[in-house]
Amino acid sequence: MMKEVVYYILNINLEGIFSMSLLFMCITALLGGMIFQLCHLPLAWLLGPMFSTIIYVRITKNSPTLPFSFRDIGLLVIGYMIGIQFTEETLVDMFTHLPSMLFMTIIMIVFSLLLAYITSKMTKSNLKSTVAGSIPGGLSQMIAISAEIKGIDLTVVTVIQISRILSVIIFVPFLVYSPLLYGNKDSVNVTTTTVDSYHWIMFVLLVICYIIARLVKKWRFPAPFMIGPLLFIAILSIIKIEIPPIPSDLTRIAQALIGIHLGLQIKFGDINNKTKFLSTAFVSSILLVLFSLLLGFVLTQFNHDISMLTAFIGLAPGGMAEMAVLGQSVDADLPIITTYQLFRLLFILFCVPFLMKWGFQKADRLRGKKQKTS
Repeated sequence: MMKEVVYYILNINLEGIFSMSLLFMCITALLGGMIFQLCHLPLAWLLGPMFSTIIYVRITKNSPTLPFSFRDIGLLVIGYMIGIQFTEETLVDMFTHLPSMLFMTIIMIVFSLLLAYITSKMTKSNLKSTVAGSIPGGLSQMIAISAEIKGIDLTVVTVIQISRILSVIIFVPFLVYSPLLYGNKDSVNVTTTTVDSYHWIMFVLLVICYIIARLVKKWRFPAPFMIGPLLFIAILSIIKIEIPPIPSDLTRIAQALIGIHLGLQIKFGDINNKTKFLSTAFVSSILLVLFSLLLGFVLTQFNHDISMLTAFIGLAPGGMAEMAVLGQSVDADLPIITTYQLFRLLFILFCVPFLMKWGFQKADRLRGKKQKTS
């Protein structure tokens, strides 16, 4: 009885905790983080565990069952960390950015549609599938949206989305740390707002954040374990309640948990002409990243208060959590980055499904008319 109660409250698979395969995978992931850190690679505690997990699964041919959602716990800490950055001034700044957020999001989606069309022609894939795969929304969200539309191959959507996520997570940090954006600063000496001391109030706030996240999840809000804590901590920060910062060790653990989750998600499935399809998807993803770099430059020309680093990371077609971690590592403006990333995600979730259904239905009707006349 007690076991079922614990599972209900924490949503933890107790059997999974004692899995030797899971234990070895976590040890491998931590070693990967240490190696990446020793090599001074960007996002060491996210990319290291991610690649280590991919290698572990490929070698052992075994994908362990997680006792709880590693990503959710990692997002909880990241949401807390971002929320501390919010002030009254940043709240006002967010509203002034609404026109530019809308414009940049629409331009990004239009360019994604162009890449989808090119990908469809080069790989001879279903255009509907490449469109759904190329739109820079979350992997799980775009798969859920695509499942409701007839004629979409979910394998194609998954492969393109994973290719984009992988390209962004690898390519964006190296661009950010390159002399082009970060100048001659050494990534080893990057300062962060984290500390090494733990405060009991922080644990109380994290428990409250977890409860709020579970409630937000019931309301079907995107990324609830990040958005819920972010909003809660941001409100406390805006009303000037003193909040203890997240220790650096806890930040590393959160990044490692997200990295392990990503590593387990990288599965390309069965698809015809896989080599050509993957290479085309990766090239398209890199072009999308470079296009977001161009948009970032345009944004800085219209708004001189935003640095190029902040603009690029805020517009990069990656996950909100991953881009927030990257922004924090280079002292970029986290509230602005999160706002731009969240706006694009919400726009895609609430507007794009209707536009996709309308566009596909119209295209099907036109195709039907052509077939009748011919």
